[in-house]
Amino acid sequence: MTKKNEWEIERDKADAFRKKSMTSLTVDQINAINTTYKTLETVLSNIKVMEDIRLSDIRNLNDAFWKLKHGFNLGDE
Repeated sequence: MTKKNEWEIERDKADAFRKKSMTSLTVDQINAINTTYKTLETVLSNIKVMEDIRLSDIRNLNDAFWKLKHGFNLGDE
């Protein structure tokens, strides 16, 4: 087994922290993150391939936005 580089050690620590952090999220928060990730992936792919955005993409972006806002109390003062 080879010795890990410094950046690999830091990466592994960050990955472990992220994994542990995810366990403290609610189901709604995890769903909001997953929905947003999948939506962004699809929309960006459509933009790259077609140089266009579909109305369904806009609807999905709007839905993802509101799930994040409500799931994490974003934008509220």
